[in-house]
Amino acid sequence: VVQMESRVLLLLCLGAFARPPATSLKPLTHGSSRCASSAGILGKTFSSSRVSSRQRTIEQQLGATSRKRSMKIEAFSGSGFPSNYNDVVRRASGAVRQMIEDGKQLIEIEFPVTGLAAVPGDGEGAGEMTLSAQYSREILIAMESMNKRTRLFFPDEQEAKRQTKLFKDVNNIKIDFLTRPSPLGDLGLDPFKVEMRDRIKDDDELFVIAYPSFNPNEMIAVRELADQDDKQRPIVVINGELDRIRSGYYPAFFYPRLQGAMMGFLENFDQALYIHNFKGSRGGALVRTYPGEFQVFRRDGPAIGVREVYSQGKMPSLKEVSLEILPRY
Repeated sequence: VVQMESRVLLLLCLGAFARPPATSLKPLTHGSSRCASSAGILGKTFSSSRVSSRQRTIEQQLGATSRKRSMKIEAFSGSGFPSNYNDVVRRASGAVRQMIEDGKQLIEIEFPVTGLAAVPGDGEGAGEMTLSAQYSREILIAMESMNKRTRLFFPDEQEAKRQTKLFKDVNNIKIDFLTRPSPLGDLGLDPFKVEMRDRIKDDDELFVIAYPSFNPNEMIAVRELADQDDKQRPIVVINGELDRIRSGYYPAFFYPRLQGAMMGFLENFDQALYIHNFKGSRGGALVRTYPGEFQVFRRDGPAIGVREVYSQGKMPSLKEVSLEILPRY
């Protein structure tokens, strides 16, 4: 145990906290070697290889949609599996508007970015972040008719700089970031930390958090944002992979600050659009579009085609879906 604690402390103090670069407009075309941070070691393994041709096709489709700016916010009844990514954007934006009208403050959007049957990690890390940025852009464009002055937080300062150009034509947004990664920051001792209350402005009406999933400090910053906002403005988290925290992926022994910050906070999130796929011989998906129920779909083959087998109002745990619900059907 002593040796394990020593290794963890060494990783925390000496680890490099830079996230892999997610390009703003083009897929990555060159590799780079990086030291893994403590979060990266117990989290994802990232590389900087070229984004797949499938991902580039998705990017081209989204680019055509955004140029036409034809996406409109529409209310959705909340049933069925999304047919494509335009459907994902439509559902997510419409659900967010309805949730804000219903007084919801903590809103989650979660969906796979490399394919509607995929799971996080199917693509390489930088490519997934690139696509998450582009889908976030499309969702914000679809939400423009809400006319909400939006502060868009990227996970860290460097990511915000990379993605500024991508979001330059999106109306009513201001670019910001959650963290400035450093070894001391991971220990909660960052002397240069800027409090979240000093980052937000009086005229902000909505906070959108883009993919805060690489470093646990990012979701800690989201908790601080919620706690320090006197106006309690809505917070929308896009692809934060909150299921990793819900499922105990980050042990409290190694991540006490994260566990403390999420206690009494994570369970208050409502899902606007949620898609979690389950792989294997009895695979399927857990899907929800607000205000509908959580639906469980069976997938009988590698294709996207699915059939609904179960639904309920309260969000089931992933363990319950994989070990109890899907085997039953």
